[in-house]
Amino acid sequence: MLGAHPSHLAYVVAPTLLAVALDLSIRARALVIYPPLEALNYFGSSLASAGFWGAPLWTAARLFPRRGPLARGGLVAIFALFVLPFAVFCYGGQALYHRVFGAYMARDTVRVGIALRGTLADWLTAWGGPWIFVALVGVAVPFTVAIGWSARRAARSLEGTIPVLPVVGFGIASTCFFTDFVETRSLQAAPPDTCFIHGVVHALRDAIRGKAAVRHGFTQRSPAPLPPIPAPPHRPNVLVVLTESVRADAVCSSGPPGCTDEWIDPIVPDRIPLGKLVTQSPGTFSACMMLWTGLPPTVDLRTAHEAPVLWEVAHATGYRTAYITSQNLRYDDFGAYVERAGIDVEVSAIDLGDTRNAHLGAPDERATHSLLDFVRGVPDGQPYFAILHFSNTHSPYRVDPGLQPFSPHSDSATGDNAAFNNHYKNSVALQERTLGALLGSLRALPSWDDTVVLYLSDHGEAFREHGRLYHITSLFEEEVRVPGWLAAGKRALTDRTRDALRAYAPMRTYTQDIHATLVDLLGALDAQPTFPFASLTTGRSLLRAPVPFMALLSTETAVWQPDDPQMGVMTDDRLLVGSASSAWACYDLSADPGEHRPLDASACTPLRAAGERAFPAVRR
Repeated sequence: MLGAHPSHLAYVVAPTLLAVALDLSIRARALVIYPPLEALNYFGSSLASAGFWGAPLWTAARLFPRRGPLARGGLVAIFALFVLPFAVFCYGGQALYHRVFGAYMARDTVRVGIALRGTLADWLTAWGGPWIFVALVGVAVPFTVAIGWSARRAARSLEGTIPVLPVVGFGIASTCFFTDFVETRSLQAAPPDTCFIHGVVHALRDAIRGKAAVRHGFTQRSPAPLPPIPAPPHRPNVLVVLTESVRADAVCSSGPPGCTDEWIDPIVPDRIPLGKLVTQSPGTFSACMMLWTGLPPTVDLRTAHEAPVLWEVAHATGYRTAYITSQNLRYDDFGAYVERAGIDVEVSAIDLGDTRNAHLGAPDERATHSLLDFVRGVPDGQPYFAILHFSNTHSPYRVDPGLQPFSPHSDSATGDNAAFNNHYKNSVALQERTLGALLGSLRALPSWDDTVVLYLSDHGEAFREHGRLYHITSLFEEEVRVPGWLAAGKRALTDRTRDALRAYAPMRTYTQDIHATLVDLLGALDAQPTFPFASLTTGRSLLRAPVPFMALLSTETAVWQPDDPQMGVMTDDRLLVGSASSAWACYDLSADPGEHRPLDASACTPLRAAGERAFPAVRR
């Protein structure tokens, strides 16, 4: 059953050995410090890998000595249709993905990748240009050759053996992958090939069970009806400028002399910062859901799709409404969420045109031109509420070759990190120039004196401060601290509301606070307790006297499920954060602004009870 030389079975499990060697070259330190249980999980996951590869390679080993078209056809099928495709993703693909995200492609990554398969080419191109495809195959070919050589080496030893062990091993391994009996999501206690294979088998399981088309995220809303809202005595125009992936230190939330911005300062030097603003989830879908509804990140899918959104509140108080965005609303059905939202004028990247990249969307300046057309078309005597949603500062970051003040710069995510960060800053500079031109046009209109502009970002962007790029992966400052400011005409706010807003300047503020502030501007905050799900909309209006607030944060919401979601509670400069794979840890941002020295959870005792109630999945 084991052949003349049982040790030659190592040749049949060569893919697993290669995967472990690759893993050691990428994250040896992390593997060494695994706790005992995770080390045992890693060993078990490695056995699952060996079982998965063993049967096909045992078959190849038996075919190598044979002659004839059937044997040759079988070998071609095994190596061209099985080994090579898996090698592309299990080796080179995993090394690239880990270089960017600090994690391997695993169960949920593959699920999301299938759902968004139209954008994968954009990601790979952004990571290394068109040659990245050639490079991935170039890495996979020598791995495939090495695996083929190993199978051939085992051929003579395995001749005449009965395939009990490989067949049983393959069955057990497939069952483990099919039933999620491998640990590839949290600490990823598994070699890179196991992580990817788990994702593929899990996707196959969903297809077999008829769940492949089940959506986990945005779908068409069924809004609960709003009660009558008394007409407010004063209704200023309200414009929300929501930008994409801009972190707090990339732009000036306050004006001079503390911070200078060559495009924004000349137009709104008197803007007021929205406190030390924190997004409660570092992903666009989740951040938008919370901003528009005022709900925390813990609500279920039904609540997220029934709670009233800002446009509906504005409609109920007599506003003309608009959602104008350079975002691609076809991205994972994002646009389905706003189909029934009380929006009079909706314009997206599809309407604006020149959408060459699904992540970048249409040019932001086309969205600003459309916004100005909307504002100029609002009937006299009727206020407007509009959300202008930018997109071009999403990776791979749109830039103007004639406006690149930050140098050296590079669009390679896998190259020099400082140069890549400068590429991002140049993209932000382009958007700031676009926003400055828009503000100048708005300020020239007669309606400016009764207009409020509120600017913020959906989330931040990481540049390896904690080893990762982009966003959606953590609750660290680089991903959740965002810029935010308010500018208003002389009749739009009272002295009292301006003073209240300024009082929040040194305080942490959150997404739910911005929602409450907007509802207050629309004249409906006092009526909000009568709204559906009002008990969940606990944010503070920044136009009223400051009160303490404890915010729930999470990378996971009903509309977005990442790998190993991070969950947290924050108040002032204390952050409690944990996940299903890591126990609660406390960060004191006043003493450790870089969040590199986690404290024991007891240092965040006031937050612990709230965290355990809201997030029971966090590891004890």
